[in-house]
Amino acid sequence: MTAILVILTLVFFVSLDAYRLYRERRREAAKRGALALQPFAAIAIPRGLFLDRSHTWARMTDAGELRVGVDELVTQALGGAERVELPAAGQVIRRGEPLATLWRQGRKLSVPSPVDGTVVGSNDRLQRDPNLLADDTYGAGWLAAIWPLELREAVRGLKVGEAARRLLEREVQRFVDFLTLHPAPAAQPALADGAHPIVGAAIQLDDLNWLRFQNDFCSIRD
Repeated sequence: MTAILVILTLVFFVSLDAYRLYRERRREAAKRGALALQPFAAIAIPRGLFLDRSHTWARMTDAGELRVGVDELVTQALGGAERVELPAAGQVIRRGEPLATLWRQGRKLSVPSPVDGTVVGSNDRLQRDPNLLADDTYGAGWLAAIWPLELREAVRGLKVGEAARRLLEREVQRFVDFLTLHPAPAAQPALADGAHPIVGAAIQLDDLNWLRFQNDFCSIRD
């Protein structure tokens, strides 16, 4: 009889612990679900930043070089990056050629250079901490520094100031329209009112529509 009571007691505590773990996993899943339904944050482009239609940006430094990166549409559409591949110093690059590669949940996104020039440095800190790409898109999340062939020509076709902000707002709406035409099979890509995309929506696209996203939003279109 004592043995039976001991066994029943053990079963009770094992079941109780299993139920506790189940509840914890449910709470964790609920948190992940809440994060997956975060809408795009409001657009906030800093002054003095030049924006390209490929969703890359450039900013002049005091040394005369251009620091370049990707804009909010890319970082929010991906939901950040888990790994970043950056170019080596000394690499000569032309506008539209691959500059960097972003990795997220097995997907990779090739980032084109918005300018012609020579790579004079890359953001080692970003390689160590890829979260900077989403956390500080226009600051510590820069990708590489490029010495332009000719500065005025390099920024001639880029948008700045209010024109850059309007361009990015239009592009976010175009992304909403894209998600409506090419819905993600694994997740709802936009909020119910259709006004805002969901952070990470591009990662949920199937392979064909992922390629379409890259071609439509992350390539040079003069």
